[in-house]
Amino acid sequence: MKRFSFKLLAVTLLVAVAAYSCIDDKFDTPPIVELPEGSVLTIQKLKELCPPGNTYKINGDSSLYAVVTMDEMSGNIYRNIFVQDNSGAANLRFGSTSGLYEGDSIRLYLKGAVLSWYNNLFQIDSLHADYNVVKQATERFVEPEVATISQINLDKDYFQSRLVKIEDVQIRASDTASIWAPYQQYGEIYIEDTLGNNMMIRTSGYAKFAGENVPNGYGSIIAIVGLYRETVQLGIRRTSEVKLDSERWIDGNAGDSQGTGTFEDPYNVAAAITNNSGADKWVAGYIVGVYETMDENGNNLSEFKPSFEAPFHTDANILISDNPNETSLSNCLPVQLLTGTIRNVVNLKNNENNLGKEIKLRGNLESYFSISGLKGTNGYWLDGDGINPDDDTPGELEEMSIAEVRTLFQGSNVTIPAGKKVIGTVISDKDAQNIHGNNIQIVDSEGTGIALRFTAAHAFVLNDKIEVNISNTSLESYNGLLQVNNVAISNATKIGTGTVEPITLTINEIKLNFEQYESRLVKIVDATITNTGGTYGGNSGNSTISDASGQMVLYTRSQASFASTSIPASPKTVVGIMSEYSTSTNPNNYQILIRNLNDIQ
Repeated sequence: MKRFSFKLLAVTLLVAVAAYSCIDDKFDTPPIVELPEGSVLTIQKLKELCPPGNTYKINGDSSLYAVVTMDEMSGNIYRNIFVQDNSGAANLRFGSTSGLYEGDSIRLYLKGAVLSWYNNLFQIDSLHADYNVVKQATERFVEPEVATISQINLDKDYFQSRLVKIEDVQIRASDTASIWAPYQQYGEIYIEDTLGNNMMIRTSGYAKFAGENVPNGYGSIIAIVGLYRETVQLGIRRTSEVKLDSERWIDGNAGDSQGTGTFEDPYNVAAAITNNSGADKWVAGYIVGVYETMDENGNNLSEFKPSFEAPFHTDANILISDNPNETSLSNCLPVQLLTGTIRNVVNLKNNENNLGKEIKLRGNLESYFSISGLKGTNGYWLDGDGINPDDDTPGELEEMSIAEVRTLFQGSNVTIPAGKKVIGTVISDKDAQNIHGNNIQIVDSEGTGIALRFTAAHAFVLNDKIEVNISNTSLESYNGLLQVNNVAISNATKIGTGTVEPITLTINEIKLNFEQYESRLVKIVDATITNTGGTYGGNSGNSTISDASGQMVLYTRSQASFASTSIPASPKTVVGIMSEYSTSTNPNNYQILIRNLNDIQ
């Protein structure tokens, strides 16, 4: 039998105690970052420091006291939160997750923060949770402000980024079979009230509830009011705040849905309202009025309103319905009339005799004036005549060089003659998303480039060689950038592949001859890129690129796949497309747009 040695045990315990007694139990304490308060500013005061369209960096010590109204926990937003104080509300953007939660009362140390307006939404950017935020308290929840769809639309500046509760609404009928958002994509669902007003709920495909079915009842929702240009985009925090569990009211529409959306069998207005999605669809109805955005003196109205009686003051849209005597907006489809032949022939401001006439129109079924609408109109049929893009055959068209197309523009919008086409190689990259999905830039065999804007998102990729029917489209300047607008998707065909080599230039050479290089691929050697936000998407996407000859803007959309990528510290060779975004307050704002990170060499 083995004997247990008590002497061995005693020695072992003694060694263990001695070893433990040598451990230093005083852990290092991480340094505490002291953030001075400085002057106390409100959200309203910050907006006054940075008027719309401007960017403003705060360099001094100052603070904002606010409460978090929407955090990142649901996955519906990422690296940004919404806050409110007694003067207003704002969107805060961080370089990484903020670690803040709904109801947190915070002091935001503003030194180094960048104020900007992203498509009309006020933002406080370039923030870091450790160096800009002092948490004051928790569970200080903000009560939502009760508002109607009309009230929000009429005062977007006041309501933007605020937490609201909208009562007496339901999901529109055409969206009730949907989920909130497809996986890793954005979903757009519309609510409607009994007056026929609609408003979008925009949801990220990364939201925890994205794959859930939307509710089919009537009631109220709580949401944050987002804004993209002039379109309100509601963002919900959790589905428990979408209380649509009462019986729906009778959906208002002009009658039974009919048609298949072709020229021979167009949708009626009821079908277009109920099934408001799809590109290049034909809709037939009677012209009954205008959604007025202008007054009799040509000034913008503060409140847009439908008008069913002459005189009319707006030429950019019409209202159509299945009933020639209709006067209820809920039974009407607003139709966008883009600059060109269709607007000239159809609009009621200059053609009052069109009131009550039957018409067929071709365009994209989507929200317009926050209700079901038809946008990007590219075809019409009125009084037995019109434009039918479905009848045009590219092989029968006369080719124009892009240089010839560009010379048609003499300072004002012009309609390109019928029977014309262009052929070019795609130099933009839709997949990297540094260009809008409807837009494309091509260069022809002579080396001249131009931008095209389709009426819907296209599928053409970098180096596709395409043939485009540009008959009766509008040649326009969009903030200084010349583009062929209102091109139907069906008017473009891939005919092969090609490559376009960039032209090596200095920044000064580009500026001196910008029109020559617009929408062309250029290369700038030994260029340095700087951005106060540290990433391509920082500072609202406005980086500075400079070489020995000068500097200009390198612009990156927030949607770009590389927007969060850090900019290089050392000089690089940069390839990109020459573009322009000029305004009356910022003329000659020439920009270079890289297509993807392969353009940084």
